[in-house]
Amino acid sequence: MKKCGFVAVLGETNSGKSTFLNAIVGQKVSIVSRKIQTTLTEIAGIAVHEDSQIILLDTPGFLNNKKAENLEKIAWDAFRKAENILFFVDVTKKNFENTIALIKKIDSNKKVSLILNKIDLIHKPELLALAALFGDLRDFENIFMVSSLKKSGINDVLEYLAQNMPEGEWIYEEDEITDMPFEKYVAEITREHVYHRMHQEIPYKCTVTTENFEELKDGSIKILQHIHVRKNAHKVIFIGHNGSKIKAIGEAARKELSQLLDRTVHLFLHVVVESDKKPAR
Repeated sequence: MKKCGFVAVLGETNSGKSTFLNAIVGQKVSIVSRKIQTTLTEIAGIAVHEDSQIILLDTPGFLNNKKAENLEKIAWDAFRKAENILFFVDVTKKNFENTIALIKKIDSNKKVSLILNKIDLIHKPELLALAALFGDLRDFENIFMVSSLKKSGINDVLEYLAQNMPEGEWIYEEDEITDMPFEKYVAEITREHVYHRMHQEIPYKCTVTTENFEELKDGSIKILQHIHVRKNAHKVIFIGHNGSKIKAIGEAARKELSQLLDRTVHLFLHVVVESDKKPAR
């Protein structure tokens, strides 16, 4: 009998949720960055284990900030529709006051497993003390200790989820890894490279959209994307001296897209100022 179900992946920002999602799916689905709240929408990653199809809903991280309320609503919406919850905690944090408050807000009727992440960066006695601290807050289904980056402990979580999916037909085809449209998927890859290259020079909420893509006769793909910024000064920073920065972003994104899609990608980037919508090379 086949099994299929939804799992909400919740936690504070930069707790390693997206890195975990990519590891358990086996391919990049959700982008990763040092910037807070890199995930801006609900993203579904699809993992298959034995007879179970597991649909993991990556969500924006909780930030304890009123400006982030709309993003946090996305996370709680995913929580309500999922049968199982994975709540992520970055064990390297210095203060867990907000983490504790969030755990106490979670409905006691939900099946919640605690994921203590980044265990490779903490000493074992400290880790065990944290497990005891959080274990006293509620009855978790499990407390998993993982390193998403090193893929340590991931299989234990996968086994548990597969066993606990409800019976039902699979929603997606066996080879699908996400429900994200192609245009959105390739735009997210470029947005990750924007974050990596620009660091603190631009607002973290700049967006990337795929305006057009075309499969060419030789099997390669031509993709046109816009990077949206709010000020002309940001456009100048993006372009860089003699176009150096936008060229570096484009080359890095094109290289990764070619690897992910297993074909040659021709990527063209334009910077668009939201106030005038006029593209500039």
